Amino acid sequence: MKSSSELFPVSLLKADCVGAITEDTYLIKHNLDPDHSVQIAISRLGRQDVSHSGLPLILVHGSFTNRGFWLSRSGQGLARFLLDEGFDVWLLEHRGHGLSPRNQDYVNNSVERYALYDLPAAQAFVAEQTGRTPAWIGHSLGGGMIATALAARALPQKPSGIVLIGSQMVMRPWYLWFPGVGFVLRRIVSFRQELDGRQLRIGPENEPAGVINEYLARQDWFGRWKAQAKDLLPVWRLSSTPLLGLSGVADTTDPAKYCQRFYRQYGGPKEDVLLSKANGFSEDYGHIDMVVSRPAEKDVWPLISRWLSAYA
Repeated sequence: MKSSSELFPVSLLKADCVGAITEDTYLIKHNLDPDHSVQIAISRLGRQDVSHSGLPLILVHGSFTNRGFWLSRSGQGLARFLLDEGFDVWLLEHRGHGLSPRNQDYVNNSVERYALYDLPAAQAFVAEQTGRTPAWIGHSLGGGMIATALAARALPQKPSGIVLIGSQMVMRPWYLWFPGVGFVLRRIVSFRQELDGRQLRIGPENEPAGVINEYLARQDWFGRWKAQAKDLLPVWRLSSTPLLGLSGVADTTDPAKYCQRFYRQYGGPKEDVLLSKANGFSEDYGHIDMVVSRPAEKDVWPLISRWLSAYA
């Protein structure tokens, strides 16, 4: 089968219709990671008989979930809204999530590897297909992946803009203040090899030990946000891509104070928005409902669209 790209092997996995929405899913085999079995799924949304002309957006979900976070089975969600607003919407799935198959070294996957290899390949493919440099939107861990790729200078071109939703890389959880706790937790996770999202009742997907242990090591008392053994905060402070940072005042997973601290350390043009009733929003938003909820449809989604139209 002929590749859909001149850059690396890309195959069309499936072409679906959900109501009036089309969804073409591609498998990218970029061969950039030391594990050459890696393939990542990226889905392009569209409308029948309507050509793509808007700014391309790549949406990256958080941990324990998949592209369904952005687009429900009935064809609703932030992705559908942005498509209706005229954007060219692409949904990227982490390795072993959704339509992305597990790679041979799945247990040792990490945000660093996603950021250094998968996100650059996805951006290069989308730019090749559209002729435009995309903007990025990430929720939670997905936003952390985007920030890491940007700060590590791994992306092939400067993005048009980035939107981070409930994302941060600077939190120090209280339970990791005690000596040895992080080490013990990492040993337990390594023994289990992965955490089951359904068993833990936090999502439909699993997360590999590598991602969890990387998180624990970074959040430990002596941890740092790094890629290729280099601290990333100094580069983050020098970045120049426009940033919209959203945090929820009722978020207990990535609390607002840490998200805002992270956004405010960013060196480029930025808008830092706290989603709260005190700031004129209809809800005090939490980690998930700042994206997936009826109030967010009227409060948060239009805010993202307006910002992308103005700055990206």
